[in-house]
Amino acid sequence: MAAELGGLAWPARVQIWDAALAAVRGYFRDQGLREVSTPVRVPAVAVEPFIDPIAAPPGLLATSPELAMKRLLVRGSGPIFQIAHVFRRAEVGERHSEEFHLVEWYRLGADLDPLLADVEALVSRVFAATGSNGHVPKTWQRARFLEAVTATCGARLRGDEGPERLIAALPPALAAEAARALAATGEPDSPARTLLAWTAFFTAWSDMFLEPWLKGHEGTHLIDFPAPLAALAVTDPARPWLARRAECHVGGLEIANGYVELRDADEQRRRFATVNELRRVHRSPALPIDEDFLAELPGLPPCAGIALGLDRLIALAACRTRLADVSLALAGG
Repeated sequence: MAAELGGLAWPARVQIWDAALAAVRGYFRDQGLREVSTPVRVPAVAVEPFIDPIAAPPGLLATSPELAMKRLLVRGSGPIFQIAHVFRRAEVGERHSEEFHLVEWYRLGADLDPLLADVEALVSRVFAATGSNGHVPKTWQRARFLEAVTATCGARLRGDEGPERLIAALPPALAAEAARALAATGEPDSPARTLLAWTAFFTAWSDMFLEPWLKGHEGTHLIDFPAPLAALAVTDPARPWLARRAECHVGGLEIANGYVELRDADEQRRRFATVNELRRVHRSPALPIDEDFLAELPGLPPCAGIALGLDRLIALAACRTRLADVSLALAGG
């Protein structure tokens, strides 16, 4: 499909979604993964700093199928995938929507490499299946997070710095942003201070340095995140200051985020509690913790999982910058 201004005509939208969905399902079936479909309304979601669920009494609309899929893995599902409708409050923009589609999948074994190969294959297959005239990446680079920081802004970080050490190591513009975030806590002993400093730094660095740098590359897997940004990932046993987390980008656009999955329920509870403290600092309501998920987490087999934004991938294949240009949402619907 040739690049053009404005949204696709409705027949073309239906055609490109049909082709993309078939390509995704065909790829995973070829790989031996089973498709699942978990509930859209859930009692609790993964607790994240800047992702807010939409209320659907007596529960919430799922922001991701992650917790439910992990509980299926505990029950012996084997490798699985899902094309899920997910919902995130107030995510509105050219590349964001309150409702969108995540392709999420899990492979057994604690390694990200097969998942990153999956991402590359899915991008290629969706572009081919949709007849895209877009530029599918011919090469993918792997960039370690801390090396990318040094290359783009000069800061040399280990990955386990506390807030004061982190600020001292940053160039002035990034240091100022992290310092402003810390000042907003008003509580020097807050357990969320380290997470607060790192998330403020990551947001500012991404906007100022990472996104422009990524646009100079076709495909990039950003790997080996600092431990404070581990989220639901394990830290590396040999290098505990690093997390086994990856982000995948095409051009300057993030399309996927994956982890070697944490299986320690006590550590996951601590992380959720720290994120809820960070949310309080940002004047966002604390989120309920899924106790059933934590109770079953020790039974999770060693695995790695990743989620890919299908709407973004289809927009890329259609040579569009706005999700609205390929959306099947009907006005007033």
